[in-house]
Amino acid sequence: MDAIGGVADESRGAEASAEGHINGTPLPTMVNGWPKFPSVRERYFTTYTTGNHQCVHVHSNGLLVLGVSPDHPSMQPPNRVTAVKFRSHDGKNLLNTAVSGKKKAGAVFLSERDMVCTIDISDGSEITMYACVRGSVIEINERLLAQPELLSDSPQSDGYLCVMLPKLQEKRAIGKACIEFDHTVLITPSGNEKRRQEGKQVRSKGAKRARSDGAQQCWNYVNKGECRYGDACRFAHGEQPPEQPPASAELTSGAGQATEAAAVATEQTSKSKSERAQADQPSAGVSALPVLAAGGNNGEGDA
Repeated sequence: MDAIGGVADESRGAEASAEGHINGTPLPTMVNGWPKFPSVRERYFTTYTTGNHQCVHVHSNGLLVLGVSPDHPSMQPPNRVTAVKFRSHDGKNLLNTAVSGKKKAGAVFLSERDMVCTIDISDGSEITMYACVRGSVIEINERLLAQPELLSDSPQSDGYLCVMLPKLQEKRAIGKACIEFDHTVLITPSGNEKRRQEGKQVRSKGAKRARSDGAQQCWNYVNKGECRYGDACRFAHGEQPPEQPPASAELTSGAGQATEAAAVATEQTSKSKSERAQADQPSAGVSALPVLAAGGNNGEGDA
């Protein structure tokens, strides 16, 4: 029995070593005689790498962890990451994200083409990181603001970018979404690149902030006197609009004018009615003749 049990154990061990896992759990590998156990990412996450060297780690519960591939060509030595700047130039401000509740109220929803952050490299280049998939950003890695080198030193653990929550109906299609990102967003240009291919004038970042001559005016600034975007607004502000009279005064003046016009119209109507009445009324002599004639005939008949 022991021999049979030993043979069974050896066969199970051979099958496990051949497959590299037991019941879905990866086996440790031997490195210099010491076992190296799989990391949490290798045990519970499925990783998809996009064409722009971004990584989308999908947890078994559906959460997404967005990161950068260790093989990113711009982050190889001697290059190093100098700064990470999360999106904060518009309403999708990731730095002020405050999520609360079971439904993650306050999370910022991003589409696959939306920018998450930019990474500054020591050689002077800049890398744009996209969301790659549709989902709500529920957490950003604020440690990167003070320690941007984590992106290159620990890209698979502490150097993640953000945590995203996809929609319920899209949790099982993350791999397909990453493939579509490679074939649509990365191939189909947008912004200035699209304008270059179409032969249109390229818009610079400074042109959006310094439009004064012939530029479209900001509706909020012109009508309300304020704009929440400030200097980052894409429309021109110009000078402060003049103060408008209070609504009560406008209503009062309008009501006075309407009353005066109504009085004039009533007076004209009364005059026209009196004139028509005088024109239609016959003279006294004409009206008496038929009456006298009728009275005389009646008298003679009675007699």
